[in-house]
Amino acid sequence: MLNKQTPFLRRALLLALLCCGFLLAPPSHAASSHDFHFEVSRGDVFYKFFFKTGLPGKLLKKLMTADDRAQRLAHISPGDKFRIILDNNHGLKKIIFQPLNANPLLITYSKDTFRFFSINIQPTKPLTSSTIIITKSLNYDGKNAGIESSVIDLMITNFSWEMDFSRDLYKNDKFVLFWNGEKTPSAIIYIGARKTLALFAYTDKTGRKKYYDITGKTLNDTFNFAPLKYSRISSGFQKMRLHPLLNTWRSHRGTDFVAPSGRPVYAPAKGVVKHVASLRGYGNVIYLNHGNKLTTVYAHLSKFAHGLKSTKKIRKGQLIGYVGSTGMSTGPHLHYEIRINGIHQDVEKIKLPKKLSVPTSALGSFKSKAKLLLSQLGIKQLNNLN
Repeated sequence: MLNKQTPFLRRALLLALLCCGFLLAPPSHAASSHDFHFEVSRGDVFYKFFFKTGLPGKLLKKLMTADDRAQRLAHISPGDKFRIILDNNHGLKKIIFQPLNANPLLITYSKDTFRFFSINIQPTKPLTSSTIIITKSLNYDGKNAGIESSVIDLMITNFSWEMDFSRDLYKNDKFVLFWNGEKTPSAIIYIGARKTLALFAYTDKTGRKKYYDITGKTLNDTFNFAPLKYSRISSGFQKMRLHPLLNTWRSHRGTDFVAPSGRPVYAPAKGVVKHVASLRGYGNVIYLNHGNKLTTVYAHLSKFAHGLKSTKKIRKGQLIGYVGSTGMSTGPHLHYEIRINGIHQDVEKIKLPKKLSVPTSALGSFKSKAKLLLSQLGIKQLNNLN
């Protein structure tokens, strides 16, 4: 019967046997001179294990650039396991990487070529769920429901792009979290009086786990570099510069885009208006919140867009104001700031989060699993459809 199997089935069986053998193997060091077992502790890095086998740095560099999946080796955690097997000439034969909370990765090396095989193992634990019913706040009720603070922070980080936790939550709203044995949920669904939002986990081939809506996209936005059409940058982010009006040395914690008075200013990403105000230094200024950690600031405006007010939701590319020279300004320009957790960032250097998508090859399976969970809850309509 075995001889009639297709090559694909034989390879799948071989990979499964290799992986299962590794999982059963004791985490001892150097089971033989050719077979090394390692378990990751706090502070460990992959190259430490690689070099313990006597393999050269040149080969490590080749490995890490051979395939995107090799980047999983750069993000190891305590409890992860490695098995590194050498041939009789003490050359690399294979590496089996078993993360604590993800599928294994098999890497073979033959004829100067690395080959990568992602081994898909179904969760050994049944799918379970937890429910948080809102009586006071997500933090309060989540902790009472036994949800760890790190998971609550994860929920706030993801959902804050579509809801304001201080205003949009109502009594008896609920969050349903699905688990498949990992430390973080496989799905998080918010069922509220006014809207329903759902996010589903997907782990890419590098081992990075992110949350996506049912269309396979993250809720966060990709930022445009500048919120307007500008002619030049007159002043960048500086720890110290001579203020043109005060004639004193002060930090400049933003970027000044020169543009004619009255030129439109647009939101670089979706967000919520935090403040619309007139201040002595900033003049007419707007603060936008993007998620729960990121804020952008627009100063010296000549005027605001019609109807702009605090708590108003803004879409990417929406008009918010016009270039001016109000406040302490020497001429028409936009003073633009990005702050993360209140800390000013250099607009020209910071790498902001980008909107991600589930790969096309995995999208069908991703959507099927998401729809199955929704059907179990009797949910037919979602509000976070991009």
